[in-house]
Amino acid sequence: MNRISILRRSAPRAAQRGVSLLFSLMALVILGFGAVALTRSVDTGTLIMGNLAFKQDTIAASSRATEEALVWLASNASGATLNTSVPERGYYASSIDQLDPTGNHNRDEPGKRLAMVNWDGDCNGLAEGTYATCDTLPFTGTTVGGNRMQWVITRLCDADGAPGPANSCVRPAAASTSTALERGELNPGGRISTGIAGPYFRVIVRVEGPRNTVTFTESLVHF
Repeated sequence: MNRISILRRSAPRAAQRGVSLLFSLMALVILGFGAVALTRSVDTGTLIMGNLAFKQDTIAASSRATEEALVWLASNASGATLNTSVPERGYYASSIDQLDPTGNHNRDEPGKRLAMVNWDGDCNGLAEGTYATCDTLPFTGTTVGGNRMQWVITRLCDADGAPGPANSCVRPAAASTSTALERGELNPGGRISTGIAGPYFRVIVRVEGPRNTVTFTESLVHF
């Protein structure tokens, strides 16, 4: 019996050109960029949330600082203490015209320089000649939650001394020497008289917290 051998010829294989590998590498690169972008987005969002939290914390601390300043004002409102500046307590009996509490509005142009509060003892790092004066000193209050609280109080009067015709002060609009505002009110002695409200006081608070977070607040009060 003759054996018949059948030879099968296989089709020649096509040479691989690496196209699939190229697309795979491109996909990996795109996925890598997407992962990096997502990570950076999450980090940025976390950083922003952290900064907002620190900012809100300093705002809350500024309320505490304002209360401390008002306690000192109220304890001295009945005497003549507030007629004279007390720099060691951050109190000034005059309004200090053209005062720049933040130090961000000073200029090199003569005639446009402003007075500045020396919050950090170094005139906020500004070069000499870019501000009018830097001798307004703050009072440092209690540190709360790592927040450094300072304030300056200015009485809205032209100068030190008792308020009067020679020393004009800003007062509430309701204050008047007329009896019309308190008509019918009897004081001891049976005479109708009018109480004159005291001058306004400007309370400027600066709170410095973590990550160089700084908050400024201002309040106007009178007694």
